[in-house]
Amino acid sequence: MIFLDFLARLLKGKRNATRTAKLEDVRQQHDGSGIHRFASAAERTISDCRRVGMLASAVSAQSGRDADCSPRDKIRQLIMAAKTADLYVPPERVRALGDLVSKRTGESAVYWNHDENAFYKVKNPEAKRPIKRSSEVDWPYEHVIHNILFPESAYEFIGVTDDCGELRVILKQSAIGTESFPTRDQILKSLSARGLYPIDAYFFSDGIVSVTDVSEHGDNVLLGDDGIVYFIDPLIRLHHPATETIRQLTGVNPESV
Repeated sequence: MIFLDFLARLLKGKRNATRTAKLEDVRQQHDGSGIHRFASAAERTISDCRRVGMLASAVSAQSGRDADCSPRDKIRQLIMAAKTADLYVPPERVRALGDLVSKRTGESAVYWNHDENAFYKVKNPEAKRPIKRSSEVDWPYEHVIHNILFPESAYEFIGVTDDCGELRVILKQSAIGTESFPTRDQILKSLSARGLYPIDAYFFSDGIVSVTDVSEHGDNVLLGDDGIVYFIDPLIRLHHPATETIRQLTGVNPESV
């Protein structure tokens, strides 16, 4: 009887060890990605903010300097800051990110990387700024706000590059396993679960931010094979500066992490 009890405990221990090992394997898969699924929202936010902290500081410092500095000089200074922070991606490496799946526009270009099952988005940080109501110093933190609101479709900040004299931000987003789109009711339910409610025909708000481009008629919201509603790249309108928005959403002060 004692032996059987010992054997049962031994087998249980092995099962738990196997389960722990599998969990650790999953953790390791995400440790280098900048998106820590097993961390709290605050911990993920701190990680995201730390990654772009030096670049964000350079952007903020630049905005307070001589307004006569040419756009090309500003970009050159930001590229230097990105290189110092190990966040610069040469243009030739951008072209090797994957297969170009969208036409290059003034807003973004999208590359599909089959091996990584992920999309790389090369975005113009100035795109749609009037609609987003963001300032010139907010863009390093825009993906952080997206990750807070929509962690299921979180972005990893890869870095910045220069394209024909213009600055571009490179973000990585895992592909979603899906063959369908959610209904409007499913979208509304998912948004309300995040505290986002309709304030007009297009925008949903929690009083801190407003989001749009989340219609069931577009391709920006997907219903995953796991039943989760994924918001791929909604437009997020800021009611306050990005750093203050992050503090209000999570309690984390991006400038002090």
